[in-house]
Amino acid sequence: MNKKTKMPEWVVVIGVSVLSVLAALFLSNTTSFQTLELKSLDMRFGLRGPLEIEDNPIVIIKIDDQSDESTPHRWPWPRSYFAHVLRNLNEAGVKAIGVDVIFDQPDKYGAEKDDELRDVLNTYDNIVLAGKISRTFEQGYSKSTVIPPYEKFITPRSHWGLVSLESDLDGFYRRYIVSDVHRDSLYSSFAAMIYKIYTDQEDALLTSDEKSFHIGTLTIPKYDYSSMLVNFIGPAYSFPNYSFDNILDTEDFDLLDDYDLDVFDDPGDPEFGISPGLKYSGILKDKIVLIGSTMQELHDNFPTPFLDAGGNDSIMAKVEMPGVEIHANALLTMLQNRFLRRVPDALTIGNILLALLLTFLATRFLPTLWSAAAVFAGFVVFVVSAIYLFSGFNLIIEMVFPTVVVGFAYMGHILYHYLQTQQEKRMLRGAFAQYVPEKVVQDIVANPEKLQLGGVERVVSVMFSDVAGFTSISEKLSPAELVILLNEYLTAMTNIVMEHNGIIDKYEGDAIMAEFGVPVPFEDHPQVACRVALRMQEKLVEMRKQWKKEGRPQLEARIGINTGEMIVGNMGSQTVFDYTVMGDHVNLASRLEGANKQYGTFIMISEFTNAYVKNDFYTRPLDLIRVKGKEQPIEVFELIAERGQTLDSTHLEMLSVYQRGIEAYRKRSWNEAIEFFEYCLSLRENDMPSKLYRKRCLEFKLNDPGPDWDGVFTMTTK
Repeated sequence: MNKKTKMPEWVVVIGVSVLSVLAALFLSNTTSFQTLELKSLDMRFGLRGPLEIEDNPIVIIKIDDQSDESTPHRWPWPRSYFAHVLRNLNEAGVKAIGVDVIFDQPDKYGAEKDDELRDVLNTYDNIVLAGKISRTFEQGYSKSTVIPPYEKFITPRSHWGLVSLESDLDGFYRRYIVSDVHRDSLYSSFAAMIYKIYTDQEDALLTSDEKSFHIGTLTIPKYDYSSMLVNFIGPAYSFPNYSFDNILDTEDFDLLDDYDLDVFDDPGDPEFGISPGLKYSGILKDKIVLIGSTMQELHDNFPTPFLDAGGNDSIMAKVEMPGVEIHANALLTMLQNRFLRRVPDALTIGNILLALLLTFLATRFLPTLWSAAAVFAGFVVFVVSAIYLFSGFNLIIEMVFPTVVVGFAYMGHILYHYLQTQQEKRMLRGAFAQYVPEKVVQDIVANPEKLQLGGVERVVSVMFSDVAGFTSISEKLSPAELVILLNEYLTAMTNIVMEHNGIIDKYEGDAIMAEFGVPVPFEDHPQVACRVALRMQEKLVEMRKQWKKEGRPQLEARIGINTGEMIVGNMGSQTVFDYTVMGDHVNLASRLEGANKQYGTFIMISEFTNAYVKNDFYTRPLDLIRVKGKEQPIEVFELIAERGQTLDSTHLEMLSVYQRGIEAYRKRSWNEAIEFFEYCLSLRENDMPSKLYRKRCLEFKLNDPGPDWDGVFTMTTK
């Protein structure tokens, strides 16, 4: 039978792995794939939860609805409001101030309002204003324009930085532009400028290389060419914050009547339990204050990772984050050097390779459900590890790409094993269908684990049969007649074998080799083999009657059966093999078939088979024989009939007397043995074993075999 060469497993592993990586790379360019990776980052934020920040240096002043309602003017307010607040903050000891409002045009309330703000900017050098780089697309080209603060506010002591925020493709804000380029000029971000002021590095240059930004001694890992990832400390309003009007509300500034309480510069009265206002409380001393809008109508609120993030049930997680707070998060990330960094690519690749190997091992050695459970457990470990690296070490490992690679690999291996199993089932069906019963083939195909290929030791019963005098018969027939006769005989014998779950190992001319108990084991194979041998002889009796009528040769077959431990499996090359049995017990069965000729019998079984079947079948001892090439003698028996079948009383009496004759023979009681065997012949005159033993006893009576005689007959031919 033919066998397709099995693909080496290392080829399968590499092939599935490469295809899985290529498929994942292809998908990685899709929006859905990239969005999923971004959402996995949000999940890590949510599961990590808000950070507890000790001595948070950043305070936010909100341009909110309360302030808009309490001031004499509605938004946009006169610049004098900002001048007043900036002066108040500096008087409260604030170290650095950022104003997240772009003042790029003259104040609509008059030039004197701009002058007031300019005077404050000339007085203090710790204030950072907002600017941006505007980009538009016209006729397929990108056009950029720098929008700095209004020219009056560009003073020797003032600073400004870019407040532009850029969303990811899903509309969420996770990155922060650290610097941007316009016409070969590098512009610093709002947070970077404030960082330099707060850390007393006003003169430090912001530089950039392939992997990082640099501000003095600070190194900021790049997310892309212009941005970093923001390590958000929590959802919206996680920073200390006050309304703009709380800072504006001093003795020299009049809010609307209901709000004008002069709370900012209230000295307080400890005697009456009145706490001082922000100016004297020390709350703002040495702090960074960021001023920005939180009003919804100004559209300066954005979705960030904590918005609806899993694991965070804070009510603020349902609120978009003001842009000023995104700046605050970016600035705090810089100040605390708590940057989010990607793990090295080598580690990611190593993890993927390890996962691919473990996936292969799981699918190779575990049942499908267990392999799925193992792969899922590996996924859980991977997710937990990713969360741990993020929460404990601010490290980001890609989650979606490795997961997709492993998912494809798992499906690839499962598909490969399925196709391989189907191929093996087809191979098994094709290999066994010609000489194995259909129900056995179905069992093999459904449960291939029962079929241990490649050579295993198993107790099996093997049968050899051969047509007596076939050579002389073949000389009397034409080739066509011989083939027809032989096919009739082989078909009938084969059907009997297969009806009893035996398998045809091979045909050699008129000879048949069959096994019982393989490839699917069953316990009573010795009994089945004997039953088949008897049924074959019965069938031949029927066939000889028909052949006699037709004037054709009447075939007789001799059968040998042995049971023992044999090597079972596929024997041969990688491309051509036979499912067969090998070993001394196989050779013995073949010898027994030929030994029938010596005793005039048609079914001979070994002592090993007889030990299994003696309670189920009528057998009688034939001899102790020593086969050619072996020193240890074995006892052989003639298989007569299955118990339960009716044997006439004469036959039963003959068997009993025959047994006594064998016992006398082995005791060297020649005269007694001769009497027993002659009596057997009086009951069944053509009993060939009785004739043989009577002849031996007569010879030994005349010529004593000597003291070394052990009753063993040595076969000199195979």
